[in-house]
Amino acid sequence: MTNNKILYLITASFLFWLGGSHPSPAEIIDPAMLSGDIRLTLKRGVWKTWEGEPVYQDITLDLVCDANKCDREVWGFAPKFNQADHQGILQTSQRGRLWNLDVQMQISPDPWQSLEGQAEYDIQVRLHDDNQLIGTYSGTLNDQPVKGEVQGIIRPHWSKPVANHRPLRPQEHPRLIFRQDQLPQLRQQAKTPRGEAILAQLQRSLDQPIYYDGYVPTGGYHAAGYCFLSLIQQDQAAAETAWQITVNSMNQPGSRLLEHSTVVAGLALAYDLCYPAWDEEQVQQVADWLATQTALLVKGTAGNGWNPNPASNWNARARGAAGLAALALLEEGDVETRRWLKVAERNIKRYLTIGIGDRGFGSEGDHYSTEPWFLTVMPFLQAYQTVLGEDLVTRSHAAWFLPQYVTRMVGEDGEVAIPTYGRHRLSPTGSIFAVGLGIVPERLLPGVMWFFNRHWGRNGDNSFGIELPHEAAYVFAGYPQDVTLQNPAEVWGRVVVDAQKGFFTFRNQWRDENDFVTSIFVKREKPRGGHWSFPDAGSFRIWGLGGRWATAGMASDGKQRDENVVLLPEKQAGKTAKLTGFQASADGSGMVSLQHQNWLRSLAVDYSGASGVPGLFVLVDQVVDAAEPNQTWIMHTQEKVTIQGQQFTLEAESGATMQGTFITPSDVNLEFIPSETGGKIQATGRDRFIVVMTVQSGTASEVEVLGTGFNPQIQVENQTIEIIEDKIVLKSLKEGAN
Repeated sequence: MTNNKILYLITASFLFWLGGSHPSPAEIIDPAMLSGDIRLTLKRGVWKTWEGEPVYQDITLDLVCDANKCDREVWGFAPKFNQADHQGILQTSQRGRLWNLDVQMQISPDPWQSLEGQAEYDIQVRLHDDNQLIGTYSGTLNDQPVKGEVQGIIRPHWSKPVANHRPLRPQEHPRLIFRQDQLPQLRQQAKTPRGEAILAQLQRSLDQPIYYDGYVPTGGYHAAGYCFLSLIQQDQAAAETAWQITVNSMNQPGSRLLEHSTVVAGLALAYDLCYPAWDEEQVQQVADWLATQTALLVKGTAGNGWNPNPASNWNARARGAAGLAALALLEEGDVETRRWLKVAERNIKRYLTIGIGDRGFGSEGDHYSTEPWFLTVMPFLQAYQTVLGEDLVTRSHAAWFLPQYVTRMVGEDGEVAIPTYGRHRLSPTGSIFAVGLGIVPERLLPGVMWFFNRHWGRNGDNSFGIELPHEAAYVFAGYPQDVTLQNPAEVWGRVVVDAQKGFFTFRNQWRDENDFVTSIFVKREKPRGGHWSFPDAGSFRIWGLGGRWATAGMASDGKQRDENVVLLPEKQAGKTAKLTGFQASADGSGMVSLQHQNWLRSLAVDYSGASGVPGLFVLVDQVVDAAEPNQTWIMHTQEKVTIQGQQFTLEAESGATMQGTFITPSDVNLEFIPSETGGKIQATGRDRFIVVMTVQSGTASEVEVLGTGFNPQIQVENQTIEIIEDKIVLKSLKEGAN
């Protein structure tokens, strides 16, 4: 029998099983089940030529459906084929338990892959479980046949309609931050003490130098600040100043798309806010410029550092700016605007799904996560909600972006910082709150506002987080009037876990600069195409009582020696890790265990006070089947270090101390290696590393070792420490297990 006949029989049998000729009523798909955001992956659905032969890749089609009635527009993405989004039209029908879809799609090129053309797909799928679809397809791409299996998933609609949203009126501006009919109310707010404080901070930001180059050109944001001032104070002179800055910015584009994105975002806001004050020629000049730049940011370039991969901060900054500009221009002439908006939206959604975890932690680290957010991503999300009446935040990972940072930030009166991860080691500032207040979901807003007011609002430094001028407009529009403030511990608790990324934060309280914050990064995934994935699996941070006990090495070159880890061979260091255990308590204490290659690590955090000190930390590290007998354990610190025997002592300016005791190896070699920003404690030895660390303002509790052997029992005051397999178990002698 020929291969073709075998393939025919297999396919025929599969289709008979799939469809059947007389389905029973129980087998018929309930149309209500075909509701939501539906994603269908067509195996080998696209191809391109490599060395004269076709190479096939999968394509994923995204549909929006409601009870089997789908939007006619369908979009595709095939990241191994190219980085473009492919637009098509869809027709659906239902026959028994089969769902039939006919798709005609325009395959688009990207800056590196010029192949384009027409694809047609005839798809048949059936429901498998509650939200799974399976089936087959056949079709053509540029008249060449394609066919294969289909796998699909049905998810709840991402977008949530905004209550009482009013459709956009023709040429209605402003629209991106607030709507035209909100102006009278905002002008009244400007006369209140809060409004006066915000405008004073706006003026201080406008008095800062304007940068038309650098990593973050600020001309567009200054123009937007003057335009907002013009609207609120009905000041034509401010609009004229904004125009001069706008012209200067249009004539000085960013050197790369990364920098240029901030120019476009700022001028999109200026265009929207100054639309009523500029004349028709000025408005048209900026509109034409924005349309050209929107297309550029959506399409990308073939060189100069452009990275369109979903997890990249380049993608987030550029596509956020493109989406913002498209929303500014929507319904004003250019027929391509809606398409550019859709492509920008799809890229931001992929970024929120892949680059950002389910509790808001970014794969590229803190600096490369927060920077695109307050520059373009949050402005886009706000504008999408204001212009289109659709909320992209509440049902997405974006919902937790600010609460995650509230959980990690320590300080007082706006002087806050976090124990950072990733390149540059720069903490986020109040800007992310100034721009983001208007999109925080209602259920999380009481805790975010409690923190915001305490640090940047009337109970803080009174800056309202404003650093760049455009941020003032966001605070004016986004500041909620009727929220009952609650301590974050009452809203989302003291332990926040980003399960997707493997990032764990343990906090004891929200009070002042003495709060304890401990975090550990399990690094459960490493997204494709992100530039800045560090060898930081298993690295941890400990702050408390004013001390920066375990912090990041300050270098930005992505070396494992700048993390708090046991050193592994370089080829293994950058890979992902596996979570092997987790526990958490209501007081913020907890335990995390992980495996990274052949290295096992367990970290326990105890804020209960059973140990006689406010902070107890235990680390157990073991490298299995190590090539070298000696291993190296590293912890970076910013505090004063002394070493004696098996112990190290750190002392902070506050007078608090951390005392660390190595239970094993019994002959550990400890040394301190200074640096410009502190230094690192380095331990070497042949056995497992078992380290007990206490943080206190007075005398450290005694660490007692009870018994000997591979898993010694350790006691610190009324807290006992046991090691069971690769996990740490804490048990209070008074209260039982934690």
